[in-house]
Amino acid sequence: MRIVLAGLALLLFAASARAEDARVEVLQRQLRERDKVMLELLRRVETLEKQIGVPRATRDTADDGKAVAVNKAAPAPGTVIVTERMAERALERSLSREGALLLPSGVLEVEPSFTFVRQEDATSSFVTSGSSVVAGETESNANRFTADLGLRLGLPWDSQLEIGLPYRRAEVQTVTSVGFTPVTSTTSSGYGLGDLRVGFAKTLLREGLRRPDLVGRITWNTASGKISDNGVSLGGGFHEIQGSLTAIKRQDPMVFIGGLSYQHSFENDQIKSGPVIATNLGGAIALSPESSLRLFLSGAYQGETELFGSDINGSDRTVGSFVIGSSTLLAPGILLNASLGIGLTDDAEDMSLAFSIPIRFDTPLF
Repeated sequence: MRIVLAGLALLLFAASARAEDARVEVLQRQLRERDKVMLELLRRVETLEKQIGVPRATRDTADDGKAVAVNKAAPAPGTVIVTERMAERALERSLSREGALLLPSGVLEVEPSFTFVRQEDATSSFVTSGSSVVAGETESNANRFTADLGLRLGLPWDSQLEIGLPYRRAEVQTVTSVGFTPVTSTTSSGYGLGDLRVGFAKTLLREGLRRPDLVGRITWNTASGKISDNGVSLGGGFHEIQGSLTAIKRQDPMVFIGGLSYQHSFENDQIKSGPVIATNLGGAIALSPESSLRLFLSGAYQGETELFGSDINGSDRTVGSFVIGSSTLLAPGILLNASLGIGLTDDAEDMSLAFSIPIRFDTPLF
């Protein structure tokens, strides 16, 4: 009986061992299949990264190709790290152009731009027709063209030098009508250099978990440009000092942007333009690494102009506009920017179109 029981026990133990071996073999086979799937997925990810130009993360791979670990230090909460590749995205380039991000030290960016502005104004007037005076309307239609060359240079300690020089041309047509019939029409045009501007910007705060990036800027518009030509105002010829603050907060792929500025004008030939308080609020979104979209609402109030020390009643202005813009990378370092502005108030420009090509030279000058 003892022999029979011992035999049965040996048989049960052997059967259990064979079953355990079978389970181990199944698990090993499943692990091998899982490793094959992981390696295949990694190969596909690397292929996609190469196709879209995303830099590979540093990986430590075991000799057998099975154990893969990604070494990546996790940033502190709220910290925004802009890598070299991210800095070349259209979104970051657009933020640099808007003045919300500053260039690295020694990096130069040159931006030629062209702007077209259309403004139409109509006022009631009295027209002499023969021996009688009748009520009429005077309509002023202005087309203004501006070609501008801007320069931005990154300086040490998170600061930036900004220089710009515009060239302006304006065409103004004045039409006086009685009823719907034009009575008189005159056209005049003028052109000339605008005011040379020199600015300095400094990053005041770095973005954190709750606080935004904050950039302070001061700009001096010199009185080097023409005030008018052939009786057409060109908008230059006055010394102006402007101070501004620009804040951005990221929620990738979205960036919220807000700004506030104050401009003071100095007297020239007994004429002094009123101070300007301006603000803007909007956002930008990355549609892809190569393109971005911007939406802005901007507003400004200009005080009354002084003539011979006295305010001109009714010369104050309230300007509001809506701006939509987009940017796309044409080549490494070259961005194409376009925007459309629509006036929301009577004092605002009816429509504006702007095109620019910021060109960045990544080789530091110092």
